[in-house]
Amino acid sequence: MMEKKEILTSQQVADELAVPYSTLMLWLKQGRFPGAQRDDSNPRGPVWLIPRSALDKVKLPKRGRPAKAKTGGASKRGRKG
Repeated sequence: MMEKKEILTSQQVADELAVPYSTLMLWLKQGRFPGAQRDDSNPRGPVWLIPRSALDKVKLPKRGRPAKAKTGGASKRGRKG
């Protein structure tokens, strides 16, 4: 017997991953969730349908700001030009 795929809404996925809804929407538009599909047939507007299995396959970026690149040169402060 075939196993039925569990489909989650974008809000359910945002809650499960503990990320803001707007961030999840950006990731969906970037195609980070394999198998996720946008359904435009909903009368209230488009919705995303995300298979639960996609949560195991997704590569999420590290949280926080990216580290500043270290440079070997002198800093701009204190230089006289």
